Amino acid sequence: MDKKYIKSIAVVLLLSLCVLSKKNTMAEEIQPEQPAPVIMQPEVPVVEQETIQDVTVAEEQIVGQVDEALQKEQILAQVTADQASRQLVMIGDSRTVGMKSAVGKNSNLWSAKVGMGLSWMKSTGVPAVDSAINANSDVIIMMGVNDVRSLSNTKKYVSYINKKAAEWTDRGANVYYVSVNPMVFETSNYPGITNSLIESWNSKMQQGLSADVTYLDTYSQVAGRLSSKDGIHYTNKSYKLIYSLVNQQIIEKKTAANLADAQAEAQAQPSNEIIENVSTVAVQQ
Repeated sequence: MDKKYIKSIAVVLLLSLCVLSKKNTMAEEIQPEQPAPVIMQPEVPVVEQETIQDVTVAEEQIVGQVDEALQKEQILAQVTADQASRQLVMIGDSRTVGMKSAVGKNSNLWSAKVGMGLSWMKSTGVPAVDSAINANSDVIIMMGVNDVRSLSNTKKYVSYINKKAAEWTDRGANVYYVSVNPMVFETSNYPGITNSLIESWNSKMQQGLSADVTYLDTYSQVAGRLSSKDGIHYTNKSYKLIYSLVNQQIIEKKTAANLADAQAEAQAQPSNEIIENVSTVAVQQ
């Protein structure tokens, strides 16, 4: 075979190899790079500081409400127990006479007479029990229905009751004025006595009585629940209801007052501790 022919074939083969190598290199350059695998991290919940504070405040409020409820329950139990040994001094008119008969014999001290008003209360009703009133007494005044026709009488009632209440509270007694209770039905047998007039009377009495006198509103509790044969005097069942409500309100009032005192003392305690600590440091210096 001719040497020139063989040399030509060799050149062609060499050129073919170069072309193939060039194509492979270009193909590698064109292929896109594969992205690195992404490892998913679990999301961590983000709790805002404000949310944590809100939850803390809510928990503290609930705890505070529970503590107050337990404290109130304890005070109520104590007041109820103490009330059983206290002497009720009942001063009143014919309605009080009817109540005494309805509730029966008990340890209460009663001073009441049919048809009486302020003048009798001053001259006879109060003097009859005054000397027996002491620190173990709850004085309960249930008068006014016989004087209700003239609202100007409320000023006289307020003046006298406030004066006596100041004396009795100095002895340690508690003083209560019970609202004049409603007419079951208005009648010509008792002209001029109406429920609208009684409501005005009660309002003026409540506004005028001093801090030494606790006003007990039984009128709103018994309206529409009482029975009567003559409109003004009640049945035994109705008298027992009023008597029960009076005692219930006294316990509620005392419980609320004792609870308020306990809470005020608890709030003042940290301040007292700070003052004591400051005083101790000052002494040490």
